[in-house]
Amino acid sequence: MGAVKRVLITGASGFIGSATVDAALDVGLEVVAVQRRIGANRTGVTYVSVDLTVRDSVESLVSAMTGCDAVIHLAAAMSGDANDHARLTLAGTEHVIAAMKKAGIGHLTLASSLAVYDTSKVAIGAAVTVTTPLVTTDTARDAYSDAKAQQESLVSKAGIDSVTVVRPGIVYDADHLWNAHLGIGAGPALFRAASGDPLPMCHVQRCAAALVRATAHRLRDTITLVDPSLPTRGQVIAKLQESGWPKLVLPLPLGFLWTLARVLTPLASRLPGLLRAPVLRQRLMPMTYKFDLPSWITLPDPSPAWEAAT
Repeated sequence: MGAVKRVLITGASGFIGSATVDAALDVGLEVVAVQRRIGANRTGVTYVSVDLTVRDSVESLVSAMTGCDAVIHLAAAMSGDANDHARLTLAGTEHVIAAMKKAGIGHLTLASSLAVYDTSKVAIGAAVTVTTPLVTTDTARDAYSDAKAQQESLVSKAGIDSVTVVRPGIVYDADHLWNAHLGIGAGPALFRAASGDPLPMCHVQRCAAALVRATAHRLRDTITLVDPSLPTRGQVIAKLQESGWPKLVLPLPLGFLWTLARVLTPLASRLPGLLRAPVLRQRLMPMTYKFDLPSWITLPDPSPAWEAAT
């Protein structure tokens, strides 16, 4: 099929998208950056404004894919209800697949998420691995995990020549350290769970490099991606405090919260995330994370010096 020389990237203006554009340029690829609004102008990048949620986007995407050898699909809803995820994550993916087939593009790399693993099947303190079951619509913790699992199913059934699915953990850099696994923020305070629990962090540069390298090799595989040395919750919070927040860190009464979430299970659909037992378990209960990369993929390790944050 020849070398990958030109790649189309959806969601190119986002946090992961911007880093992926950089990573693609770094290895000499031409980039077609698909985003809703054009706000940048960089050498080597062709910018295309497309709203993936509408059916008309297919023809626009087909035109944008001219000369491309592969697609990296990042665009997805990061929050919202099931309708929001159906509109952007699922319909957007359907439109990308339809355009690829019309344009004759044979490789797709999809950015999925660690959230597709059903952590309710993992014992407290045990490891999440590639053998951990995936969520289904019946077992999903929330609309996001359900949509990402459905998205993976869409691409696996699409009949594309080669598909790479990359499941990153909590994607971060020095300016994006806050995440829901740290606890509950309230004004200047953060109520945290156990400080010694490891968190499944994935630096954005590692994530972007994996997406690009898998695409360049037209990898047929599913990769779950976390940093080689995972920080504890306490270390991430200490790094976060260097920016000035939180001013106060208090222990979260996890046992009480867990009991309350279990009691409120009949009302779960109307409750915030951490009052729903499956969400609470996934975010704040202690787990470990054990995943291997294909042996030929080497990635940068730009992680901050977590060990300096105690």
